[in-house]
Amino acid sequence: MKQSIISKTTGFLCLITALWLSGCSSDEKTENQSIGDDSKTQSVEVTVPAYRSFVSEVLITGTAEPNREVKLHAMESGYVEAVYKDIGDAVQKGEVIALLGNPELYRQLQQLTAEAEGKKSIYQRLQSTYDKTPAITPLQILEDAKAEYLSLKSKLDAVNDRISFLQVKAPFSGIITQRFVDEGALVQSGLTEDNPQQIVEIQEVNPIRLSIPLPERDAGAIGKGMDAVITFPELPSESFTAKVSRTANSLDRDSKTMQVEIDIPNADGKIKPGMYAKALMQISSRDSVLSLPVTAQVMFQNQPFILVVVDGKVDRVPLRKGLFNKDYFEVLNAEVSPQAQVIVQGKGLVKPGQIVKPVLKNE
Repeated sequence: MKQSIISKTTGFLCLITALWLSGCSSDEKTENQSIGDDSKTQSVEVTVPAYRSFVSEVLITGTAEPNREVKLHAMESGYVEAVYKDIGDAVQKGEVIALLGNPELYRQLQQLTAEAEGKKSIYQRLQSTYDKTPAITPLQILEDAKAEYLSLKSKLDAVNDRISFLQVKAPFSGIITQRFVDEGALVQSGLTEDNPQQIVEIQEVNPIRLSIPLPERDAGAIGKGMDAVITFPELPSESFTAKVSRTANSLDRDSKTMQVEIDIPNADGKIKPGMYAKALMQISSRDSVLSLPVTAQVMFQNQPFILVVVDGKVDRVPLRKGLFNKDYFEVLNAEVSPQAQVIVQGKGLVKPGQIVKPVLKNE
């Protein structure tokens, strides 16, 4: 019995010893594996700055707008007798778009015409008598008759002018883009009323006016007469070459951009108002500029940096840029030499101070 208890105790101790040794072996294996993982070195692709003949360009998105646009109102009140043009119709300057009627004006015209003819007859008769026998015709009576006639004639001319305003004419050549009234509608004079009814909207689309909000950093480099190449996503097979027509020479207080406009010939009407466009403008050019590809830049806390490998470790360097285009930017940092190893691939996998293995990119 005693021997059996001793055997069981010995077996239990052996089991505990085996479990302890197994745990130590597992911990040692895990620790060794962890050490092995920590010893792995991250590979990154690097490039070196190079001297290039540099052309700095700016590519900005703008919007095509009509060269001129107006919502046309009547200059005299009346009802719409006819509308001769509809949306999409081309009109020439001075062409009648709509005709209004105003019976009251026509009655005034008849009345003033009759009165003016009577006053004219009296004036002409007195003038004839005065010319033949000035002694018996007082000059004052002649002058009063003349004044009455001229006053009525002036009123008659004014009514004729108001009647001519019943023809709503195009102020410039263009396209009707909106129509707001139909026959029979009553409209008020745009000259005297606060909220008159619009007749139509006209847009001049040749030339088209490209409006571009230029960022503040480029505002000083763009001026009137500079060349620009314009492309439209809706017209992928075409590009247009034009010059900067005008600049605002002032920054918008809210957006901090400067308004730049480019006039583009549009005789065939392919460019429609509202289309988005990209304008490529050359800002400046220099030879032998130390530059890096745009893939070398990394943003940290809203500031540009580059990651440089120094003695096998990552160093984050604040970036000072000069000229730039869509492919390269000029490096102004004095501490960045042509031999510097700048990370272009793997930037998101490393951090400053980390040991890395640089692999030079094949240019």
